[in-house]
Formats: sequence, structure tokens, C-alpha cells
Amino acid sequence: MDILQWPAQSADLNPIESVWRELEMEIWGRASDIEDLQKYIQTAWRMAITEEVLDRLVDSMPARLQAVIDAGGEPTAY
Repeated sequence: MDILQWPAQSADLNPIESVWRELEMEIWGRASDIEDLQKYIQTAWRMAITEEVLDRLVDSMPARLQAVIDAGGEPTAY
């Protein structure tokens, strides 16, 4: 088994960071209180975080890995 070496806690290699970004874009500025925030997060998760979005994130991993390698472990465009 090949073991990949990469920087600990690299947001570039953690697709959940992209999921959080998608959610943030959907709910930004909409909630006026905690109840609204909960409602918007639940709605955004169901509507914005589709199987297609998740597949795209998984499929992006080879490019993410290469970008980190090319950047010498420094931040990338991801």
C-alpha cells in the first residue's frame, strides 16, 4: 500500500472545507437569529450539497494532491 505524505490539517486536501464553503455561500447574510441559522443550514445542506457536488470533490483529489506537490506543501488555489 502506498502511503501519501502531506501537510497535517491541509485544507487543500480536506474536501469538507469545500463543503463548508458551499454552505457558507448559501446562507451568508440570511439568518437574523440562531433559529433562522439552523433552518438555513439544514435547507442549504439538502439543496446545495448534492451527490454531484460530493462526487466533484472526490474526483478533484488527484488534482488537489498534485497542486500541493507542485506548491511544495504551501497553500494552493483549492
